[in-house]
Amino acid sequence: MASEPIISVSKVSKAYRIWDNPAARLASPLWQAAAGLFPAASGLGSRLRRRAQSTYRDFYALQDVSFEIRRGESWGIIGQNGSGKSTLLQIIAGTLQPTEGSAGTHGRVAALLELGAGFNPEFTGRENVYLNATILGFTREKVDARIADIAAYAEIGEFLDQPVKTYSSGMVVRLAFAVAAHVDPDILIVDEALSVGDARFQLKCARTIDRFIANGVTLLFVSHDASMVKRLCHHALLLDHGRVVYGGKPNDVVNLYSKLTIDGNTVDSLQADIAALREARGSSSAPDAAPAPAAAGQTGPEDAALVKRAEALLTDERSHVQASGQEFAYGGERGRITGITVWDSAGQPRTWFTTGETLTVRMQVEAFDACPEPIFALTVKNTAGVEIYGTNTLFSRQPAAAMQAGDRHEVVFTFALNLMPGHYFLSFGFTHFVGENLVVMQRRYDAIRIEVHGKDRTFGIANLNAVITSRALTSGGARPS
Repeated sequence: MASEPIISVSKVSKAYRIWDNPAARLASPLWQAAAGLFPAASGLGSRLRRRAQSTYRDFYALQDVSFEIRRGESWGIIGQNGSGKSTLLQIIAGTLQPTEGSAGTHGRVAALLELGAGFNPEFTGRENVYLNATILGFTREKVDARIADIAAYAEIGEFLDQPVKTYSSGMVVRLAFAVAAHVDPDILIVDEALSVGDARFQLKCARTIDRFIANGVTLLFVSHDASMVKRLCHHALLLDHGRVVYGGKPNDVVNLYSKLTIDGNTVDSLQADIAALREARGSSSAPDAAPAPAAAGQTGPEDAALVKRAEALLTDERSHVQASGQEFAYGGERGRITGITVWDSAGQPRTWFTTGETLTVRMQVEAFDACPEPIFALTVKNTAGVEIYGTNTLFSRQPAAAMQAGDRHEVVFTFALNLMPGHYFLSFGFTHFVGENLVVMQRRYDAIRIEVHGKDRTFGIANLNAVITSRALTSGGARPS
């Protein structure tokens, strides 16, 4: 039997009354009150009610939205600005009341809504931690036991005892998420809050959310970052002008959203795509239900750990994606990439090649700290910063030997350069994991620039070296009638 919904939204609509002018806010209720003095069928009463209604119009931020979320599910909500995403989350969190319909939750809700929501700017960060945790049902003794962990997670140092009004936007998010991460929520609601944090803190938050989901916490997540929605969520909803356009697999919903954002596209233009998705799912009339979470034990712990590590590596690797033509590096305190050279198949150093040639990249590294399972990475990008190819010793299942403090190793990458003519940049990484935490020894982006020359007039990004053959299908020259 399916578990009871932990979040229920039933026919929710939210209207905001827009008045013709300031005076109408006073006059309209008076006209309405005057109309109430007459019987409903009275002509004068009807005219007074029409007069009252003529002074305003209702703008619906949400219209007839319904869905249910069960414990342990993670849902993403996406849509263009003004589609009603934030309004919906505020109604679910209980900070806003619907005009029609109902929304209910079961359990402790930790909500990161608009920046600074729930924080008193005059109070210090520490005082706000106690205030927020108390609202969520924690006793002072429980907060006392966790305040050190919250402070360590937020990483805002002495600012914890300064008024929140002195914080940067990133510091506010750090503290708000730190509180949410330590109050044992049953439901976590996040509304674009993580977008203002730096890449390192976003990765930290993503790993915390992964842990929440693994422990059965329900996630409701709003973001314009389609990759985060696809990574974190089992199910997604697309909203437009306050209505649910489609709900289903995150990848399908993101594709619809991408099409909707193209200039000139409307919800009507998506109907054929939506019909095809519903038909492929097996029933065009079935409700858009979330897929069931994977059964316990369905994915082995080693595979799950590998997936988490892969996601952490990619998130950190992509924290800098734009090729600039100048090297950008960080890390170097725990280990360094001390040298990088590029060689051709004859063993000669050079940086220009012909499409299809084999090249060898030699990278020298030095560890200042022990590194039991080092991970060495290479990425090829074009001048627009588009990733053409990326690999590392973890993804390719080619593990490297352990390194002790003071060890120096050489890492060799060899591959065929099946690229079209142009300039490309090579980036490199030297990392490892301590438990679930990714430790960057050093990353060097755009460290080497190479030039590729064509050998024929094929075009595109990659040269797939197609073999083209032809043969006659008829023996005569007669054309079909």
